[in-house]
Amino acid sequence: MSIRHTAAALGIAAAIAGLGGAAVYAATDSQGPGSPPGMNGPRDRPAPATLHSEAVLADRDGGYTTDLTQTGTITVLTATSVTVRSNDGFTQTYVLPASVKASFGVDDRVQIKATRTGPAPTAEPTVTSIGEATNPRR
Repeated sequence: MSIRHTAAALGIAAAIAGLGGAAVYAATDSQGPGSPPGMNGPRDRPAPATLHSEAVLADRDGGYTTDLTQTGTITVLTATSVTVRSNDGFTQTYVLPASVKASFGVDDRVQIKATRTGPAPTAEPTVTSIGEATNPRR
C-alpha cells in the first residue's frame, strides 16, 4: 500500500471514529433530541430557572400528548383545580385529579407537572405531580 493510500485510509478511519464518538456523545447527552431548553428529557424535571414549558409528544397511536411544567405561585385552589401564576405573569389552570393530593395553599410556590392529550390546546391540563418550588424567588 502506498503512503497516499495509507494516509487516505487513516483519514477515513479518523472521520469514522469522530462520527462514532459524536453519536455516542449524542446518545448519552443529558438533554435529549427535541427536548425543550431547560429540560433533561420530555418527562424529566425542568431546570430551576424554567418558569413554564410545553413539550408536544407523538404517541404510538398517532395522537399527541403535551407535557407541561410550571413554577409559580398558587393563586386559586379548589378541590378539583389549581391555578398557578409564574413570575412573568403567565397563568394556567390545571385539573387536580383525586389521585394527586396537594398539601399546598394559595400563595405557596410550587412546581407543577401536567399532561394534556389531543392536538388542540383548549383542554385544561391535568396535574401529574405538584411539589414545592426549588427556586424560592418570587
